[in-house]
Amino acid sequence: MDTIFLLRKSIIYSGYWVLLINVILYSIYYKKKPITYKYIYFYLILSLVIQFISSYLASKKINNLFYFHIFNIGQFILISLLFINILKSKILKIILKYSLFIIPFFLITFFILNPKSLLAFNIVEILMCSIPLIISSFIFFVEKIDSKNRKFIYFNSGFFLYLICSTLLFSAGNLHVKTLGLLWLLNSFIYLFYQILIFVEWYKNFRKPGILPQN
Repeated sequence: MDTIFLLRKSIIYSGYWVLLINVILYSIYYKKKPITYKYIYFYLILSLVIQFISSYLASKKINNLFYFHIFNIGQFILISLLFINILKSKILKIILKYSLFIIPFFLITFFILNPKSLLAFNIVEILMCSIPLIISSFIFFVEKIDSKNRKFIYFNSGFFLYLICSTLLFSAGNLHVKTLGLLWLLNSFIYLFYQILIFVEWYKNFRKPGILPQN
């Protein structure tokens, strides 16, 4: 069996285990935490459920792309809500609030009218859901440059890298198979690193029971 494939599989499952650990850790003192913390917690639960279902279907050679669309739209909604609460830019907040309704409505309507699209990648969907979050993530970095408050910086760092890599990967359907294999391997590394940073975020900023102040 291909070495890259085996390495990628081992990294993927390591990422899943760290994701499971993060879900457990973020469950601690859940009720005492601010709404921003809860958006991350729900996002982790969504990720874990979708990963579990998708992995099971893949092992049975069943098309699992339907669940990718659920995750993609769910990720857009939850992380948009997070950025609406932690960003300072009023203009970006307004844009996200409108996008929060327009983009999911457009995509759900599209899938209802084109049900066959649920079993295939949709580059337009990926870009629509990813670009607003990438921009928001970058603006968050800019806002944090001179700030002593480092809350969410670890989560955002991992999310920014992961989203850029996965967006490029899902948009690169015409690349050579070997090149795609290397990109998938890189994506698996970044996802594992992302989950580790989510753990660091919890350890640095949220492991104590008290409610931390908002930005």
